[in-house]
Amino acid sequence: MEIQEIKKEEFKNTIFEPLLEIPDLPKKINFNGKLFNKNDFKFIVVVGSRRHSSYSKNALEKIFKEISGQPIVIISGLALGIDTLAHEKAMENNLKTIAFPGSGLNPEVLYPKSNFNLAKNILENDGILVSEFENSAKTMPYFFPQRNRLMAGIADLVLVVEAQEKSGTLITARLALDYNKDLAVIPNSIFSEYSAGSNKLLKEGAIPIFSGKDILEILNLTGEVKQEKLNFDDLSENQKIILKKLGEPKTKNELLEESGLDVGTFGIEISILEIKGLIKESLGKIYKNF
Repeated sequence: MEIQEIKKEEFKNTIFEPLLEIPDLPKKINFNGKLFNKNDFKFIVVVGSRRHSSYSKNALEKIFKEISGQPIVIISGLALGIDTLAHEKAMENNLKTIAFPGSGLNPEVLYPKSNFNLAKNILENDGILVSEFENSAKTMPYFFPQRNRLMAGIADLVLVVEAQEKSGTLITARLALDYNKDLAVIPNSIFSEYSAGSNKLLKEGAIPIFSGKDILEILNLTGEVKQEKLNFDDLSENQKIILKKLGEPKTKNELLEESGLDVGTFGIEISILEIKGLIKESLGKIYKNF
């Protein structure tokens, strides 16, 4: 698609209208993709660290599945880590997505280069790429806080998935509060280095998010939360033992030892539980999938 521009005088009645309420408004915005009616959707900005835990990945996947197909637009910054995950999972779950890269929109400067195909997929799925920078502008460190203010300005809700104590993600969170937007956080372990910053936001009053239902309530959406149908039929006693031991994610060795099963039986039962969709393995640990 061809890159277009819209001047601030034309923001009214577009998805950019909320930006008229923020300070330091850009004179124009460049975009690639087809604009849609802002009144038909709620806008969630999803932010988090480039380095993230498997817990945050699984939590975001769960929440996106539960809000699948809702009139919600997922906004993020096209960066590696949580941003990439947010865009990908939005498209997988029939949610529109908008990316604000920290660069111009010309293909040769789009940042990061490793997400060029992701940007292409966003456009092919009726999403939008947005930037206030000149189309040929290569990324600069100060571009990121600038684009963060635009994301926070458009949002109905800013969702912090995970953030370390000193993280650029917190800039967007603070801007959300400055702009009187709802700020929400996915809670995480107090022992996790990845979540010291996001857990602190909870302490300061951010809304905790445990499920897609929480998202719909904040946005005043009345749709039904989608629950993935899992197969609990015909579980063997050994499978029930394994699931009972999975109160928290565990390595295979930990789970094997706690189950009391022999290696051969354990391997068979684990495979069956994975096929049924009741568990999954990520980064060396076994998780319940329900």
